[in-house]
Amino acid sequence: MLTMTNADGTRLIRVMLVDNQTLILDGFARIVDAQPDMSVIATATDGETAIRTAHQTKPDVILMDVRMPGLDGIQTTRVIIHDMPETRIIGLTSYDTDAYAIAMLDAGASGFLLKNSNAERFIDAIRATVSGNTVMDTTTMNRLNQRLAAASARTSTTAEAFEDNDLPDFTSRERDILARVVQGDSNERIAASLGVSVSTVKTHIGNILRKTGQTNRVRLIVWATCHLRRL
Repeated sequence: MLTMTNADGTRLIRVMLVDNQTLILDGFARIVDAQPDMSVIATATDGETAIRTAHQTKPDVILMDVRMPGLDGIQTTRVIIHDMPETRIIGLTSYDTDAYAIAMLDAGASGFLLKNSNAERFIDAIRATVSGNTVMDTTTMNRLNQRLAAASARTSTTAEAFEDNDLPDFTSRERDILARVVQGDSNERIAASLGVSVSTVKTHIGNILRKTGQTNRVRLIVWATCHLRRL
């Protein structure tokens, strides 16, 4: 990654914008450049240009339109993350569709937001992804949780919802904890319901994340959406 600093020596977050509509690019550029710790270093209006430009400029974060003619944002994200895995990409769309969120995160994006989110949400998301976090539109996240909870409710036990899939070699306790995580239970609530310590729950969740190749709860919930039977 290239490094840029502002007048007082603080490192700037280098942001690239990708959208096939120039008015949207201009709007996001104004929002980002108004921040003291950020700078727009490149823009692109299509996927192929975005890939070339990302290689040339090596941004910290890319705001990526999901729907573009030609190479779409999902395909573009997959290529950039393959070539430059340290890059953080946040998928953006005007369409409130779970499939886009799942596809973008599966392609390696660090987040997914709707374009009608407020400016503060975009800025917070950029800072969060640079810190290694995954961000998700709240409405989309709530829907995924509801779908998972409904699917789990159709089985005799929540853990059974995962038994018929080609999954990692989970222990029975890990299956129980996974089912509770995707229903939105906190570590404390899971510990109380299973009669174990919070530290034990954290250890099991760490094992689940490692076995699924995920890095945090948000990614785990998206992963579970793809694997829970009868969704």
